[in-house]
Amino acid sequence: MTSTQFTNGIVLSLATPPYGLAAQLGFREIAFAKFGDLVDALTHHRAVVIIAAYPIVVRALAQTLSTKGDDPAVVAIDESTSFVTVLAGAHHGGEPLARQVADYLGATPVITTASSALDTIALDQTPQLCFGQMNAGIQARVNRGDGISLVNPTDLVLSDAIMNLAHDGSSPVKLVISDRLADEQLGDVRGSVKTLTIGVGCSSDATADEVNELINTVVHSAGLDIAAIDRIATIDRRLDHPALRGLHRELVGYGAAQLDVMTTPSPSTIVHQSVGTHSVAEAAALLASGEGGSLIVNKVKTARVTVAIARRRSLRGSLAVVGIGPGSLDLLTPRAFAALRSAQYVIGFSRYLDLIEPIIERGQELHRYPIGQEIERVAESLALAARGNHVALVTSGDPAVYAMAQLVVERLSPDVAIRVIPGVTAAYAASSTAGAIVGHDHAMISLSDLLTPWSIIENRIAAAAEADFVIAFYNPRSKQRSWQLEKALALIGEHRRPTTPVLIASRVERAGARVTVTTLEDLDPESVDMETIVIVGATTTALRHGYLYTPRGYQGTP
Repeated sequence: MTSTQFTNGIVLSLATPPYGLAAQLGFREIAFAKFGDLVDALTHHRAVVIIAAYPIVVRALAQTLSTKGDDPAVVAIDESTSFVTVLAGAHHGGEPLARQVADYLGATPVITTASSALDTIALDQTPQLCFGQMNAGIQARVNRGDGISLVNPTDLVLSDAIMNLAHDGSSPVKLVISDRLADEQLGDVRGSVKTLTIGVGCSSDATADEVNELINTVVHSAGLDIAAIDRIATIDRRLDHPALRGLHRELVGYGAAQLDVMTTPSPSTIVHQSVGTHSVAEAAALLASGEGGSLIVNKVKTARVTVAIARRRSLRGSLAVVGIGPGSLDLLTPRAFAALRSAQYVIGFSRYLDLIEPIIERGQELHRYPIGQEIERVAESLALAARGNHVALVTSGDPAVYAMAQLVVERLSPDVAIRVIPGVTAAYAASSTAGAIVGHDHAMISLSDLLTPWSIIENRIAAAAEADFVIAFYNPRSKQRSWQLEKALALIGEHRRPTTPVLIASRVERAGARVTVTTLEDLDPESVDMETIVIVGATTTALRHGYLYTPRGYQGTP
């Protein structure tokens, strides 16, 4: 899957673009007035969505496109917004971008690449493979059903996505998976994989040009592929150094104590006296290469820069912990959308996966779990990511609010990179249905005592009530836990009047949604279940023209 989270995208239209489309994509938007605006956008942006007659777009493309490898993702929409067509860069994000736009507009995506039309593998869309030049005839043979044999000369532990390319070892098309340039001769085409960690040490007066020149020299001298560089590793005190920031690559840094425990071939007492570790470049490269990594180029020095290279044993996977919000797709953030679309595996509670299934693409695997198996979900997500796969672990609301992010961090290994992608959490979605009850200071408290003793929960409720916080209760009531909500309301009642407003919101933004405004004395606990948020107002919370709000004092002291 290719992510649609472009850092340089634009929406153009002869008139006003559809409301909200650019925001949904995270793009700029302009209404172009002349042909030159279109040519300029195609020249300077990596993703372009154009609403115009297709011949106009084709003429502009004819003036700007050079080689297939450099094509931007170009998606055209007819002026009736009925069809969304990929015109260029299909394998550079154009296809998922077209589907995303079509989903938003309720239009039909038009995708004509052979691999999509024939439902075959598109080699240059395989996650974690990078192709320099690939003969179109190779893809044509794959499209005809010739299959693929994998050649793995460095014995790399391959990700599931790459392993799934191979039909059997006797297929006539041989794909070489390697970080070494010389391995091209072993097959029909070579896919470069990001296995190389570059360890760097430098003096305070080193420059980015010096560091970059030495890296290029060492990589080429070793017969390695620049495209196979995964990230740069160094000592933590150098992470903000302009010489490393200027490389525009991912950086990772380690403390001197972490580096000094590594066994390296070229320790230095001078380096130890200076920074507290006997090795920077070699030790950092080894640490960042993960479990099973090995040093393949010992340190090479110039006057101000030291470089070493380590190779990972397996590809570095990633795990996105994605908050999908309350459940409606129009409240899914563009960042969450992109993370879901770029994942090979999407894991979560079955009901949450049902909510996002309309945006899941062909080739993505959904792994469904019943309620209550949070540990199992996290364990599988981390295991898949550790094998070099891109994984999305789905939670409703926000992943850091009574959800999965905490458990992921608790069990995280150094071989997995994680991103926590926020979503609209239940309390805020519920508040929005009836105004702004959480408009002032508020507390969120879970009434589930499965993981937290009730005595602790009780103390927190009492403290929040005495401090006059608006209180949002998560997990308020279930068949097995039927008494906690009544106890919580009684504790609040010691500090609030019986007529204090209360909001009960169930299944917000989903089918069967129900919102009720009541009071502390009239609240019926039987109307509350596990899909409900209960928000109890503060002493200042009021009802105005049918909307709840908690004033902050703009009209004077509350």
